[in-house]
Amino acid sequence: MRNISIYIGLLILMLFFQGCTKEKEALLPSVEERVTEAVTNLRNELTAPANGWRLEYQPTNASGIFYMLLEFDEDEVHIKSDVADNNGEFFEHTIPWRVDNALGLELVYETYGVFHYLFELDAATFGAEFEWGFIEKSGDNLVFRSISDLSFSPSTITLTPAAPNDDGKFSRDIAANLNEFVAVGPKALQVQIPKQQIILQDAGVSVYWSLDATKRVITSDLAATGNDFADPDLQAVVLNHQSGYILQNGNLELLVPLQFVLDGRSYSVDAINFSEFTNTGPNYCAFSPDNGPLYTGQIAGLGSVSMISSLFDLEGAAFQPIPDFPYSVNSFFVFDESGSSLADEGGIIAERFPGATGFLFYYGFESDAQPSYAVGFIIEDGLGNSEIILREFDPVTTVGNMVQVNLNNDYYFSGTPGPDDQANLEEITNLLFEGGDMYASDFPVEGLNVFKLFNPCNQHEIFLVQ
Repeated sequence: MRNISIYIGLLILMLFFQGCTKEKEALLPSVEERVTEAVTNLRNELTAPANGWRLEYQPTNASGIFYMLLEFDEDEVHIKSDVADNNGEFFEHTIPWRVDNALGLELVYETYGVFHYLFELDAATFGAEFEWGFIEKSGDNLVFRSISDLSFSPSTITLTPAAPNDDGKFSRDIAANLNEFVAVGPKALQVQIPKQQIILQDAGVSVYWSLDATKRVITSDLAATGNDFADPDLQAVVLNHQSGYILQNGNLELLVPLQFVLDGRSYSVDAINFSEFTNTGPNYCAFSPDNGPLYTGQIAGLGSVSMISSLFDLEGAAFQPIPDFPYSVNSFFVFDESGSSLADEGGIIAERFPGATGFLFYYGFESDAQPSYAVGFIIEDGLGNSEIILREFDPVTTVGNMVQVNLNNDYYFSGTPGPDDQANLEEITNLLFEGGDMYASDFPVEGLNVFKLFNPCNQHEIFLVQ
């Protein structure tokens, strides 16, 4: 009888607590209400700052930083950035935005803008983002993570309330001027990141680097005394340095300072304060006027600096004379300024030598029967017979990565030449080596040593396999 009384008491107690739980659940807001409240709270946070938000956006750890200001209203966000691409389209633009709650709170920029542009770089593999998951409010800042980054450490951004003077930190003129350096250099099959020579005028030293203005990355290859490679007393040091950069307050600031020792002196480059940009820099074509980009400024502790376009390629300096065999390539891999093969239909090689199968570059070749320095073709006839036709150039060696091809009027034919072969060869070689100065660069191909020879006078390019 006692046990029955206990069971009845426990049952009554359970019913009592169950009733209390249901009353509490009835007092809690629904899931939909909680989602609506969270979305509203985040929208209120985004629209609250009087001067909007400041963002120093670094899409990946390896990239540089893009400086932005964002001001949200109920329906649109007004974005200011220092991205100079597309003729300054993204300097200042307004697009719609929203907050979603698909997999947590998400900030979404709805139509095309600067974030979408950065997202699309390198066929959308660069690492930028235009949809962000909200993480937390940290002090006055709002922290978001990339939605598409599925790594263990996804990229994050931090929106910081902007100060009234943050607008004055923009250095859009530098961003636009750096883009002027992109027109110089080889482009066939693979567009090369533009290269520059940084001349430390007071120190008498040059730094050779490549500057990716789209991703804000600088790769420094070499530091050398003087300002050209013809100096017999030149001293140099390989740098192997890479850093992202940010543009602000009139400076290009390296995220990782460049430091090196050359000729017994230590150098440190943290930032360049640019002052004047002109198109009066050197042109690498011997008969063209000096109309290349020139940017001058100062480096703290090192003095005056000039930045000019460069065609120096560290790996290209390995293009050296070979006594055992000539450089060669299929005739298809000779290109005009538009990147079209001269061996394709309508190209000068196809028209003058339709049987050309190979292009040859004799550079220090040691032979009793054939010339040591010459350029030309392997020609096949309809029966499968082949012959070599060559035009000679004066003996030379590589200076830095530049080869001066001064053609002469000596020719070599392994067989009996056709009536127009010499004239046709003269015409083609005059075109390919117009101006004489050819700049070698490395073209990475697994298992092969491949170089490109670039002519700055007419933008023609020749691939050569060692």
